[in-house]
Amino acid sequence: PISSIMYAKRDDLLILPRLSITSNDFTKSVLICSNGKMELSDLEGQTLCIPETTASSATLIKIILWKNGVNVNIKQCPGTDIGQMLKQGEAALLIGDSAINAIGHYSIIADLGNEWKKLTGKKMVYALWVVREDFARKHPDKVDHVLDSLLRSKEYAYENIREIANFIGSAKNIDCSFMREYLHTLNYDFDSDSVESLELYFKYAKECGIVDDVKLRFYNARSGVI
Repeated sequence: PISSIMYAKRDDLLILPRLSITSNDFTKSVLICSNGKMELSDLEGQTLCIPETTASSATLIKIILWKNGVNVNIKQCPGTDIGQMLKQGEAALLIGDSAINAIGHYSIIADLGNEWKKLTGKKMVYALWVVREDFARKHPDKVDHVLDSLLRSKEYAYENIREIANFIGSAKNIDCSFMREYLHTLNYDFDSDSVESLELYFKYAKECGIVDDVKLRFYNARSGVI
């Protein structure tokens, strides 16, 4: 998958239907953290360090800060080491394992999925599966095969989420009960509510001057795909 905002910056991609990485509320893995207890409003005039590798979440925090009227100095950092990031700013945006590992060790200022939910009442779409339009035109059979495999994998994951959570927890040395709870916060569908949320995200991103107009264009699978 690619980050949602990267799709917005390309005009040669089609979205594969029924697939995304989405959270309905709290994500537990997209967090703003600090050394001491702070509120989002306390970041006014402060420095927020964000990883250079993040795209959708970096855009999301800019939208959330803008909508809350909080002016922050955003500094991009080359790594995801929270200790190093907090030497350069008062707060840090953490993604994925870095965020999960920070829970219980640093103060959580905000969970961006929850902030988006409070702002819009909608789920947050972080990533999409896409295909280049020219490739899809030339090789629809291959795209259909990949799409079918992805959809089957998604259904398998939903049916076996406990076993998957236990495996990931053991492999990453993360409490398995936490991992099960974490995986239940995520959703891999792309329904009409997700589409509306993504369109609103792109609308706000345009108002922030991050992207131009964005039109969602979908790949139309042929028959035989589940």
